[in-house]
Order: sequence, then structure tokens, then C-alpha cells
Amino acid sequence: MPSRSRRPASVVAVCVALGGATVPATALAARPVVWVQAGHEGPREPGYRAQTGAGGGPFGSEVAFNTRVAARVEARLRAAGVDARHTPGLVTPWGARGAVFVSIHFDSPGGQAAVGYAVSNPARGENYYRGEGSATPSPTPYPGSVRHRRATTVSPSVERRSRSLARFISRRLGAAHTPSKGAGAPFAGVTPRNGNVRMQYFYGYYRARTGARVLVECGAAGADDAFLSRSDLVAGTVAGGIIDYLRRRGSLPAARS
Repeated sequence: MPSRSRRPASVVAVCVALGGATVPATALAARPVVWVQAGHEGPREPGYRAQTGAGGGPFGSEVAFNTRVAARVEARLRAAGVDARHTPGLVTPWGARGAVFVSIHFDSPGGQAAVGYAVSNPARGENYYRGEGSATPSPTPYPGSVRHRRATTVSPSVERRSRSLARFISRRLGAAHTPSKGAGAPFAGVTPRNGNVRMQYFYGYYRARTGARVLVECGAAGADDAFLSRSDLVAGTVAGGIIDYLRRRGSLPAARS
């Protein structure tokens, strides 16, 4: 293997074009990477293809809401200096690296807004379902479960960072999720560690290699439709929570006063 010589920063700080502007490549490399998943958007993950999302909501389906809000989250993150990247239900690329993975959803009628996070548990990993996603979640495959793609690891450090991110997003979402802004269902905050397994052992956590991994149920179809229709407001809470988290970790500069 040839030896590697050290090059001065002035040599490696080449420039690339981005949106019509010339930006130093070193600056781009320093930007935190955030993966934003529009939940249930096709193509979907093997073993979960039958999970097409809830119906209803302000835009006719959960997928329509998720894609709309995800695009707005990505735009807000980019405006804040984040390298925001989109992924559909099939986490692409597998093993996506970066600072954050966030999956955008809304709950079915009778549900509630909440924020789940990746849990490190040696006794179990992601959920399994019958076939392509029916029946209740199980820590082990059912007979006939479609084979999943290889899983990444949720370590204790990933859990700690994920819980921290969930709290930042929850503060923002909880402050906005009020009757005056159209919310009619409860706001559950951060899901307890031993709470809803659909949110704590979500497959997306096991297809990424980011430092923090969360799932956001932005509200419930029906009772929260007026709130969910305010997609810019909803996106602002999610993006704002991510930015708060990145600033706390020193990955983004502090907001200017």
C-alpha cells in the first residue's frame, strides 16, 4: 500500500458548485448529515411492503402527508446548514451514515402524537410481521415472514443520542400541538423505553448507521387533521428539534442572537 503524504489544507480545500454558489468542499464535509424518511413511501422495505400507512388525514393518506412534511423538513434543515438527504420506506442506502435518521409519520384514528427512539436491547432487535407486514409485531420471525435485509446495530450510545434527539423534537412538537393550532388528540411526548414496540424497534433504526435514530408520529388522523394540515408548522417543529440537538452537540453553530 503506498504511503500517504499529508497535504496542506489549502490543497484539499477545493471548491464545488452547489445551487449556483461555489462552496469549499471542506465546508461541505463538515456539515452534519441528516436522513429524512417519508414513512411508507415506495419503494418499501422487504418484510414491510404491506404496511402502506394510514388512510385519511388532511391530504388523503399518510404517505401524502409524510412526503409533504419530509420535503419541508429537508428544506428547513438545508437552510440551517445541514446536509439533509431523503430516503423512502426502503432505507437508501442501506447503512446510511450521518448524525440523524428521522422517520416522519402520522398515527391512525384513535392514536396520538409521540416521538419514538431506537432502543439498545441485546434480547431483541427489529419487529417482524407475517408475510409483508401483517399481524402484531414480534421480536422473532413468524412462519412465512418475508426475509429482512441485514440489520445494523443499535448500541447504548445510539440509544442515548436517540433519546436526547427525541426529547428535543418532543419539546417543539408538544409546544405546537395545541387545540389553538388544530390539535384534537392527546400528545404523548417521548415514548417510554419499554413502551410502543412499533416505535422503539422500528425497522428503519436497523438500516441506518447514524448517531441518533427517531420516529415521529406528528399527530392522529381525524382528530388532528386541522393541525396536520399545517405542514409548514409541523415540519418546523421536527426540523427545529433536530437543529436544537445538533447545536447542543456542537455539530452546528449556535443561533445568532
